[in-house]
Amino acid sequence: MTTIAGHLSVEALRDRYVSSADVMEARHFQTIWLLAKGHSVGEVAELTSFGRRWIEQLVVRYNTEGPDSLGDMRRRNGAAPRILKPEVLDKLRVRLKEPPDDGGLWTSVKVAAFLAANWAWKGSPFNAVEKR
Repeated sequence: MTTIAGHLSVEALRDRYVSSADVMEARHFQTIWLLAKGHSVGEVAELTSFGRRWIEQLVVRYNTEGPDSLGDMRRRNGAAPRILKPEVLDKLRVRLKEPPDDGGLWTSVKVAAFLAANWAWKGSPFNAVEKR
């Protein structure tokens, strides 16, 4: 059985899992909650589709740093956006209100092509996308 630090009660872990608005955070709390309830790492891996090693890393992170260590840490890493800056996303939102140039539906490829055509950043992954 995996030892889970007592930062939160089993019920509080469940509440955080159920109430989280962030999907990744919810899945992380689900993982810790299931382990705290006594499920094995193997069972939790099957239920969550997380790998055993990732579950072990989450446990270490939770046990040493507490509940605030769960969730998508990339969102809280303090770095400013480098490609999809707020002004770029605002312009994209405006453009998406109209149909694409071919009159069809917007797809991820068409959005990437629009971004590449309008904001050609050196080294951007969008530069490699063909217009379709």
